[in-house]
Amino acid sequence: MDYSAPTHDPRISQRKTSGLKSPSAKLGPATPDLDAIEDLQLHRLAGAVLSKSPADMAALSEANPDLFWEWIEAFALKKREADAEYRLWSAAIACLATAATADDHCRGRRPNPRTAAAE
Repeated sequence: MDYSAPTHDPRISQRKTSGLKSPSAKLGPATPDLDAIEDLQLHRLAGAVLSKSPADMAALSEANPDLFWEWIEAFALKKREADAEYRLWSAAIACLATAATADDHCRGRRPNPRTAAAE
């Protein structure tokens, strides 16, 4: 059974593959996925930002406001992407739970507590 995402659904974009790209990539054979590297760097940066004191962050914003706002924009973009992915998974769970609940009801069975909790 094919569980891949339907290509006609506009909420589902092509998945980025993590890890290594194919040998046909422009950067040469088996080059690291640059998106995955950027994601990792942003994740590390977020951890570093959270470990700093408010005074350290205020000093950084005064010393290099352009860099500071670049980080804010990058973090905001990642948050929007994560929110969109969350909505996709939530909708898929709701669809499955609704189908399972409707099937149970039609067959006269008690609802599955695992699917009832997802609603």
